[in-house]
Amino acid sequence: MSVQPTAKRPWFRRHRVAVVVGMVLAIVAATFGGWLVYLDNQISNVPRVALDLEERRRPERITGEAAEAVNILLAGADAGQGPSIAQSVAGGKWEPYAHRSDTIIVLHITADRDEAYLVSVPRDTWARIPGLGMNKINAAFAAGGPSLYVRTLEEFSGLRMDHLAIIDWEGFRELTTAIGGVPITIPEDIYDPSQHVQWEAGRQELEGLPALQYVRMRYGLEDGDFDRIKRQQNFLRAFMQKMLSSGTTSNPIKLTNSVEAIVKYLTVDDEFTNGQMRSLALSMRSLSEEDVTFITVPRRRYATIDGQSVVLAHQKQTRDLFRAVGNDELDDYLDEYGRQEVLGKAKSIS
Repeated sequence: MSVQPTAKRPWFRRHRVAVVVGMVLAIVAATFGGWLVYLDNQISNVPRVALDLEERRRPERITGEAAEAVNILLAGADAGQGPSIAQSVAGGKWEPYAHRSDTIIVLHITADRDEAYLVSVPRDTWARIPGLGMNKINAAFAAGGPSLYVRTLEEFSGLRMDHLAIIDWEGFRELTTAIGGVPITIPEDIYDPSQHVQWEAGRQELEGLPALQYVRMRYGLEDGDFDRIKRQQNFLRAFMQKMLSSGTTSNPIKLTNSVEAIVKYLTVDDEFTNGQMRSLALSMRSLSEEDVTFITVPRRRYATIDGQSVVLAHQKQTRDLFRAVGNDELDDYLDEYGRQEVLGKAKSIS
């Protein structure tokens, strides 16, 4: 009896798993590709400002492996009632004190992109501002705009800033709303006499104006601007947890609203290209809260100079801090100084 050859199953049935996997990968690739196109379009809308910096007066570029690290000077700014920051710079004439920046942070992204450090500089730090002499460091942005801001912070830190990013506080308000609020715990009742806000103890979800009022609160805090910095750092950490949560990243509406809120109120230097911004964002997408460290420039003491209450930075420790940033060796600095200026893993925001 002859044996009839077994009929072959259709190709699709024989390779069903491979086909399904291929289809899934194709959908993922298309979605990711579409997201990249969307991201590129959004980044293209970010206003750019030209910086007037004398190369010979700037700190030298770091060489070696540390050269792959990125240092971005951040500014939390008030847009004011007049033209935007980008428009003010493009117009060729900066109107002194039309825009202010009271939040000063140096964002350091390690060469391997595995960690990020945010170094806060107290707004009342007494520093030399080129062309203006000694003053509170936040006067640099208000008096001279983005270029003077970068020049002052580079001179103060001895660190070359790769890029500048300015976010208007209005953008911060929209961003907290876009992600559905930021969860915080207020440990005790406290009143802000400057903004006339009474904060009640307990867990809350802050968004919009209340979120902005919370991070900007200064009066009524025992340690003034240093307590405000701790509150901002704690809030940013809680904000990052919410941003990185699946509830935000997997929700296309929240994610789109977040990106658009950032882009709408963001201004960067004109050498920060679309490709650089996109690549940097994608290279950091695996960062978690545990990979981010908050540090504050160490102070020596408070002082009163020319009738102003100012902060005198601890000069040696500050030099060591920014030298460690430049060399991409911040963990060594933190080990040496006992991490006393590092924001701990507090579960509440004071």
